Amino acid sequence: MEKNIEEKSTENISFISKSEQFIENNQKTIIGIIVAILVIVLAIFGINKFVSQPRQQKANEAIFSAEQYFAQGDFNAALYGDSTSNDKYSVGLLQVIDKYGSTKAGKRAKYEAGICFLRLGKYDEALKYLDKYNGKDQLTPIFNEMMKGDAEIEQGNTANAIKHYEKAAKMDDNTITAPFALFKAGVAYMMTDNNAKAVEYFKKIKSDYPESSLFAEMDGFIAYAEAK
Repeated sequence: MEKNIEEKSTENISFISKSEQFIENNQKTIIGIIVAILVIVLAIFGINKFVSQPRQQKANEAIFSAEQYFAQGDFNAALYGDSTSNDKYSVGLLQVIDKYGSTKAGKRAKYEAGICFLRLGKYDEALKYLDKYNGKDQLTPIFNEMMKGDAEIEQGNTANAIKHYEKAAKMDDNTITAPFALFKAGVAYMMTDNNAKAVEYFKKIKSDYPESSLFAEMDGFIAYAEAK
């Protein structure tokens, strides 16, 4: 028993000795790796603290006035800023996108710019900025998809619009956006004289989304599409 213990102890000492020797022989390399890792970590920390965070703050300051105009429905001022304002931050969404497009505020500005152009009847520009938006929340990507459909409808591209509406309907099966997207798709199908498909979607809203604000209107739309 004692012999086994001694042999085990000898093995441990030998292993420790070899480990120490490896560290000693490769000390410069190991230190170099540790230093490199520290440099990377500190660089990432430095970029976040001294570059990303201040940039985010500047973007939030820059977009503030534009979003005020946007909320008020002044879409031109929201897009291009107010040249008569004494506020140094009174710049438009397009300037925010150009300068801070990769920030959260810049990404939000693309969505809002798309809405502005849509409301102003500039549908190509609306699609341009709606295509650039890549939201991560639950609702704005769905509304973004539906607005692409709206822009396509206005340009007479009904088939493309239907694709956007149907995609939006499948993105999240909730009682707010799903029935609204199906309704838009149904109306678009009626515009192409595919009344059967329109009836299918209107009936789906009635059967699947009784809590939707559209529910009470569906009987009228179903009757109209069936009689058309």
